[in-house]
Amino acid sequence: MLARMTATRRLHSRFVEAAPQRRETSVGVWLHFEPLRPRPDEGRIEDWADLGPALTVPAVQGLGKVLRLLRAARIAAPRDPLGLVGREDHAWELLLRAVGTEVRLTLRPRTRVRFLAWTEHGVETVHDVEDVIVAEDAYLVRRFRGRFPVRFERSALIRHRTESERWHEILDIERA
Repeated sequence: MLARMTATRRLHSRFVEAAPQRRETSVGVWLHFEPLRPRPDEGRIEDWADLGPALTVPAVQGLGKVLRLLRAARIAAPRDPLGLVGREDHAWELLLRAVGTEVRLTLRPRTRVRFLAWTEHGVETVHDVEDVIVAEDAYLVRRFRGRFPVRFERSALIRHRTESERWHEILDIERA
C-alpha cells in the first residue's frame, strides 16, 4: 500500500497578529502570518494553536507552535511551559511581543471536501469526502478513513453541490 505524500513548502513570512479564543470545548490562540513576497494563490496564513483546556495531544501540538514562535522571536518561554495549557490570555500576552517577527514557515496545503444534497426532507451534508461516483440512478459519496459510503438516489435529490475548503497547515516555525 502506498502512502499519500503531500508536498510541503517553505514560506518566508511575518507574524502579524495573535487572537485568543475560548470555545465550548477548547481554548487557544489564532496565529496570523503574512507572506513577505505575496503570491496570487495565497494570502494571509492563519493557524489555530489549541491550548486545552486539558493536556491533550492537540494541546501539546498547539503549545509547540506557540513555543516555536516565541523562540523565533527570541522571547523567553515561561519557566513552566505547561502552565500555558488552558490559559490562552497568557499565551496571547507573550505572543503580542512577537508581532513583527520574520519567520520561515513549513506549510502543507490542505483541502476538506463536503457534499451537500437537497431533498424534500431538508439539506444533508457529508463531510470528509474522498470522491463522488456518479451512477445512472444515484450518487455514491465515498469518505476518507474507511467510513462507509453514502448513497443518494437521483430521483430523491432536488439539487446537489460539492464544496471545498483550502488552507495551509503550519508544520514548523523557524526564525528567518
